[in-house]
Amino acid sequence: MPSNGRTLYTIFGVTLMGVIGVSILSPAFPEIRTVFNISDSEVALLISVFTFPGIFFAPAMGILADRFGRRNVLVPSLILFAVTGVSCVFVDFQTMLILRFFQGIGGSALVALSAALIGDIYEGIERTEAIGYNASVLSIGIVSYLVLGGILAHYSWKLPFFTFSLAIPVALAVLFIESPGIKSREPIGKYFINSAKLLKNREILVQFISSMAVFIMLYGAFLLYFPLLLGRYDVDPIITGILLSSMNAFTAIFSSRLKFFVRKVGISRTIQLGFGCYSIGLLTIPVFPLELFIISTLIFGIGHGIVIPSLQNLVVSTAPDEYRAVVMGTYGSILRTGQTIGPVMAAGIATFSSPNMVFFMYAGIGAFFSIFYMFYKPKFDNDAKKQDYPAK
Repeated sequence: MPSNGRTLYTIFGVTLMGVIGVSILSPAFPEIRTVFNISDSEVALLISVFTFPGIFFAPAMGILADRFGRRNVLVPSLILFAVTGVSCVFVDFQTMLILRFFQGIGGSALVALSAALIGDIYEGIERTEAIGYNASVLSIGIVSYLVLGGILAHYSWKLPFFTFSLAIPVALAVLFIESPGIKSREPIGKYFINSAKLLKNREILVQFISSMAVFIMLYGAFLLYFPLLLGRYDVDPIITGILLSSMNAFTAIFSSRLKFFVRKVGISRTIQLGFGCYSIGLLTIPVFPLELFIISTLIFGIGHGIVIPSLQNLVVSTAPDEYRAVVMGTYGSILRTGQTIGPVMAAGIATFSSPNMVFFMYAGIGAFFSIFYMFYKPKFDNDAKKQDYPAK
């Protein structure tokens, strides 16, 4: 475990709040659809209106974090996230969508800023370890949320919303976090010019696009249409939560072994393998019987466990200290774009074709990027960027 354990645990807490917004609710989607008498497309809005603000606010939060410090952005964001999330249980569906929008603003940059903090505090091999552990904790959190969400939704669709109050104690912990206090002190005009140049870096752009593809698949097929498919099997929400969480259990295991994969086959081959697993996992869902869905979640989880921390580490390590928050904020914006597009695109495919076609089409995305990484080799500057991935 890297040094600065107490600070790292607080970072883990921020990360866990950054992924609770959809995963805790996913097992409740079938009941929400029934209670409010709404369509699959309207259920998808509970994801899209939450993720959409991050497209615009995540970079803005990154800029503020670079200029005024990470803590001064994280604390109010966590409080806004908690208050608007819990308030959803007391309103009608239309008002719930509005509250989810504002909750999305609060949650827009939580994961990105937790990664920026890791980049601020750790270097070299400790950075790789911390990012791997953070990705593993993230996945363990999603496992817990999906199981907990399934249990809570078994009793009432409202109960999962109350878990958003956990962001309040995390905000209090952030007040006492130990960090270098990195801030950009150059004139604001020069800061924006240099940020824009950095964001045009080819390495960063490739990782941004790859990450967007991951979250299109995850949110469109796995977190939306997989539970809806299980709902049509009349599967109890608890079982739905267990099946969904099994993917993230496998993700947690393989995230913690990131260094092993990279040192064995290299970074590009690791990412190629991961996208291949995404594709195979999605392809098997429409054709497997219910009893074999655990195999689909295993394969999908392996892909998620090695792709996301690999891409995140590339972005964190490429960004200079004083621009890291805006780069990671933009990275968060890209993820939110994928999270927003994924459910909407999936609903469109299902409407004009069939729900099964969602899995086939999204499997094609995974296959495309797997082939892409057969030929694309990320470049590293070991001295300047302190990358610790060895060449293949």
